[in-house]
Amino acid sequence: MRTIKMIMLFTLAVLFTPQICSAQEISATMNFENAEANVTTVSNYVNAVQNGDVQTMVAQLADDAKIYGLSGSFAQEMNPAQLAEYYKESFETTKHSIDENTSYAPIKVTGGINEGEWVMVWTTDTISNKKTGQKIMIPAQVTCFLKDGKITMMAHYYDQLNVMTSMGYTLQPPSQE
Repeated sequence: MRTIKMIMLFTLAVLFTPQICSAQEISATMNFENAEANVTTVSNYVNAVQNGDVQTMVAQLADDAKIYGLSGSFAQEMNPAQLAEYYKESFETTKHSIDENTSYAPIKVTGGINEGEWVMVWTTDTISNKKTGQKIMIPAQVTCFLKDGKITMMAHYYDQLNVMTSMGYTLQPPSQE
């Protein structure tokens, strides 16, 4: 009797394994219902940065949005109110010029931990100091996660060392002591 139970259990496990494994399938597509609307939302945000329009920027964000990569360390997270303050200060002293050849890629992921609707942005933001005229070109990639037509997460990736050296900072090796 015990052998029959073990065979039945093994048979059930073999029969249900394909269903369990297929539940974990991950796929991605650039053609989905909200693709164009998501690109428009992210594009509205990017254009608002260029226009110094904090109100329009924040209007593209969900109330509980999380923004990463702008405040020194990637681990530091901003919420929409903190982002608004960050850019208000930035717009007082600098002007942002976004590359006209900015590229947007909408992606919908089904399954896995990254499931949802995304928009990837590749651009160059040229920041000009209003007093000195100094310009810093910042090539960047921004990843946005959208839900219900709003940006719920935004991660900025750019070469921070390039920004710092363009501002006059220098990199020194550690002491040999």
